[in-house]
Amino acid sequence: MSTVIHTRLLVEHRYGRPLEDLRRDGAHGGSGDPVLPIVLRRLGGLAETNAHARAARRNLDAAWQRCRSGEHALDDLVLRYAAEVVDLERQEQSEAEAVWDLLDVRLLLDQPAARRPSARRTAPAPGDEDLMAIARQVAARLPRLNREALRQGLRDRGIHVSNRRLGTVLQRLRAERDPH
Repeated sequence: MSTVIHTRLLVEHRYGRPLEDLRRDGAHGGSGDPVLPIVLRRLGGLAETNAHARAARRNLDAAWQRCRSGEHALDDLVLRYAAEVVDLERQEQSEAEAVWDLLDVRLLLDQPAARRPSARRTAPAPGDEDLMAIARQVAARLPRLNREALRQGLRDRGIHVSNRRLGTVLQRLRAERDPH
């Protein structure tokens, strides 16, 4: 997967919406997210750099094919295109990392990614003892007690817990299973 596609998918995942929707909101100023316009601008620059890199790779391939056919006068042209490809790939990676950093900044600003509405209503977060009782029931049906299986079992019951809280519950369940 190319860096551009990976970065686009990451942006869509973090914002919880397709890029077209994000661009539409960004154009109308309706997002309220101060990082979104910068992310979109950087993502556009990344796509442009990617297009230049693809063109440079095609030029390099054509020059290489001509050089291999016996036109040794093209050695300098091959080297020039190779250097251009390397420079553009470095620039592309740098631009992708800038977008990734902006997404991290967005998380630091405590603006969580928009969540897609769930098809079912979830129950309010249970208290610690209620959660432990439900977690014991879920764990009893699991062939192997691990974080993901426990998380999915709780979600199937409409309970969503933070990663930290899930870790605490998991530790308690394991301690109860193995008292040594």
